[in-house]
Amino acid sequence: KNTVEEKYVTELGDSFATVYEDRLVVESYIFRLSNHLFRKKILIDTCQSEEAALRVMPVVADHHEAIATLIADYEKTKLTTAESGFFAAFQENIQDIRQAEEAVFTRLAGGQGGEMEKALMNEHFTAASKNLASLSGIQISEGKLLNDHAKKIVAGSSLLTQFELGILIAIGLMIVVLVFESTSAFSKPAHKESVN
Repeated sequence: KNTVEEKYVTELGDSFATVYEDRLVVESYIFRLSNHLFRKKILIDTCQSEEAALRVMPVVADHHEAIATLIADYEKTKLTTAESGFFAAFQENIQDIRQAEEAVFTRLAGGQGGEMEKALMNEHFTAASKNLASLSGIQISEGKLLNDHAKKIVAGSSLLTQFELGILIAIGLMIVVLVFESTSAFSKPAHKESVN
């Protein structure tokens, strides 16, 4: 039982570590990625002149750096097959967004509004948001699977404990019966036959 219990404890520990490292932390990455993207989008959407673009560009560059760091951290986690696909698509969205942003800034530097480029950039933001939502959904479903697995481990351990208790009670009863039988066998007086 101790060997099986050790295995259960190890599996449970691994399950909780996976929930934290590969699901909860990743969900925080997704939230932060989304936050950086939308803050960047708002900054660029409100740019109407070259002067505004020059003020916004360093802030946008900071968001680029933060996004790159989060993507690098995300890549270090354990990804499911579906998650890998959505994550790769999201990384492509990020490249598309950056190209569209550069086109917007180029247009603004040329004295034009860049409305078509902004519209294209917004399409890429929408696609990135959908991929982030899909990645978030995967964290929830994978977390549920890990939770179900942990419940099965606990149920198996509980069943094993009940089985052990049943065996101990049976052994205890057998010992009581053996002790009772042996004491009654020794306590019977020997009958002497009387001689006539």
